[in-house]
Amino acid sequence: MGGHEKSTDPGLSAAERKSLRSREAEEAIAEHESAQKAFHEKRERLREERLRREEAAGPMLYPAPELPDDTPVENVRFATRIRNALNAAGMKTIGEVRETSDDRLLSLPDLGSGSIAYLRETLGLPSTDGVRPLGKKPA
Repeated sequence: MGGHEKSTDPGLSAAERKSLRSREAEEAIAEHESAQKAFHEKRERLREERLRREEAAGPMLYPAPELPDDTPVENVRFATRIRNALNAAGMKTIGEVRETSDDRLLSLPDLGSGSIAYLRETLGLPSTDGVRPLGKKPA
């Protein structure tokens, strides 16, 4: 037997096919184990990089009325669309968001009245222009 036969080649004896199948299986298992090891090493490396980034950036916080005004927007768990709109507008802190009028927020791309109502409610401020969450009745 040479090195290039396959277990499906005609003309091989049953013993040769069995030997080739065994070797093919061992090669496939070794290849799979190697790929699994590389996958797990890469996943662990990416996890460690993410943990280092998160540690350097500070903890991620949920939006709440208790957040200090100097809290960076990037450290608050807003929806990606809301975070991107605030970043594009140059708003860096929660205080800046709280001080911005509803008209200004409504002028930002991708922010509608629902997003503004969400920001106002979660950051503990009444709407400055009467925008309120759905289902809420005015007092």
